[in-house]
Amino acid sequence: MSSSSSITLPIGFDEATLQQLATGLSDQQLLWLSGYFYGRAAGDAGSLPAPQTAAVTAPAANNTLTILFGSQTGNSKKAAGLVADAARQHGLQVAVRDMNDYPTKELKNERQLLVVVSTQGEGDPPIAAEELHQFLLSNRAPKLPELRYAVLALGDKSYLQFCQTGFEFDQRLAELGAKRLTERVDCDVEFEAETKRWAGQVLEVIAQAVPAAAPVTNQVSAKVTLTPQPQVAAGAVELEERVEYTSHNPFAAELLEKIQLNGRGSTKETYHLEFSLAGSGIQYEAGDALMVQPVNQTELVREVVQAGRLDAGAPVQLNGIELDLQSALTERLEISVLTRDVLERYAVVSPQHPRLREILADKAQLPAYLYGRDVADLLREFPVELSAQHLAAVLRPLPARAYSIASSLLAHSEEVHLTVGAVRYDAHGRRKHGVCSAYQADLLTVGDAARVWVDRNEYFKLPQNSAADIIMVGAGTGVAPFRAFVEERAETNASGRNWLVFGNPHFTTDFLYQTEWQQHLKHGTLDRLDVAFSRDQQEKLYIQHRLLQQSRRVYDQLENGGYFYVCGDKNRMAADVRQALLTIVAQESGRDAEYAAEYVKQLRKQRRYLEDVY
Repeated sequence: MSSSSSITLPIGFDEATLQQLATGLSDQQLLWLSGYFYGRAAGDAGSLPAPQTAAVTAPAANNTLTILFGSQTGNSKKAAGLVADAARQHGLQVAVRDMNDYPTKELKNERQLLVVVSTQGEGDPPIAAEELHQFLLSNRAPKLPELRYAVLALGDKSYLQFCQTGFEFDQRLAELGAKRLTERVDCDVEFEAETKRWAGQVLEVIAQAVPAAAPVTNQVSAKVTLTPQPQVAAGAVELEERVEYTSHNPFAAELLEKIQLNGRGSTKETYHLEFSLAGSGIQYEAGDALMVQPVNQTELVREVVQAGRLDAGAPVQLNGIELDLQSALTERLEISVLTRDVLERYAVVSPQHPRLREILADKAQLPAYLYGRDVADLLREFPVELSAQHLAAVLRPLPARAYSIASSLLAHSEEVHLTVGAVRYDAHGRRKHGVCSAYQADLLTVGDAARVWVDRNEYFKLPQNSAADIIMVGAGTGVAPFRAFVEERAETNASGRNWLVFGNPHFTTDFLYQTEWQQHLKHGTLDRLDVAFSRDQQEKLYIQHRLLQQSRRVYDQLENGGYFYVCGDKNRMAADVRQALLTIVAQESGRDAEYAAEYVKQLRKQRRYLEDVY
């Protein structure tokens, strides 16, 4: 399956013919022809001016708009697309640019600029935005007194440095003399509605300085609307309208299979789950994620109600819907973790606890306080008289969790598979759990339905060139997308070599999908498998050590156009693997650390070093 589209030329036309017809035409003439044929296809060519009288006027500076996006998984790109669609409907000439490919020298020539950028983890810019971010914050950045701009920041409020990258872009552009079109907006995980509101505000400001213009309808777009025709040619395939499944309209996917992957005595608890997509029309690609909407466990709901001295049957209003408190806490509100925004709202309704404001003011203390605490802990430590409605207003909506898809749709028609590690730990005198992993481990049984939808990850994808080698590095449940990768390459008969480097504590209990990997090795769909079981010997052995042992092979494959993928824990595993790769490049190239850093940086910019980390 491919996300790219193709065009079938009518009989009698081929690419050489089109090139011959276009030879000698100016850019303006080519632009006119593009609009002409678009109009002919839409049935209104008669309204277009004749070629010999067509006049092309350069757009006014205040009628042009550049939208720059910096994305890690594709969300900022999606948001930028929503803004661009709205801008074109306002008659603006729009250029949408990926920060990864944007020459920094062009910044000084911009006049109207919208920045849409995400933040990774605790305040890091996405890989695509790193170079522009570094340039902008350096003393090489130019003064920008003629620039008008606005920033839309995407992030996740569960992180303390929420939307930090967007904040830094916004602040720095202002320092360089640029003028804000409107104030920055920071979006949480659900960003679509906020994006549209922000776009409306920005475009209203721009419209005040832009003469009325007709919506742009003759621009080439990746989005094509198919108009139903009264008759369908023989042999043609009719396109059925597909339902779009989102957080507002999830699909009820039946659980078909649930297998615990770890052996008896393992310290880990990992499940393989298979969900049915039958009848949904849902499509996904290897590398995408499945969003799973959890529910909170009954015991935790009971503890929150008791800690707040509340009535579980008390009515609460959530987005215009009336529920009893127990239902709201079970299905709609986040109670298993604490985030900064929840603590801030709770501090407002509990002024008798100045300690809360001290914690919030101390950036060094705040992470330590939040770690391992849930809403029941907060209500017990800082008791306050509040109603069920007040509590609901303090809490954040219960977000879905994303899981890397562990299957290929080509290998498992109308199914999607996940690899889920149950998160359980003790903190602050109570047993805690990860809300979504425990939901799948403890509450879902075969035959039950989970609310799901696909989250496209536009960048963590297999190479378009099926002959390219891939190196897949993952520990624990980080092996999930690589199961999908190998299945996909097996189904498409890709000629590129597949190399998996996998790590976990013990060979006998934690070798996830061992039989499948052995079958792939036997059939040649897995070229090489290196494993690191850290606790099976006196000295701990990790996946970065296996990479270093095979440094020549790693470097040779990268030099020959190979792709390097990492999935799993961001702070430890991914950082150690990145350091090992820097060591490998320096060692095998015979160059210094500076060369190795630039080499790896270019791999990332070329999207040949890709991470799916958490």
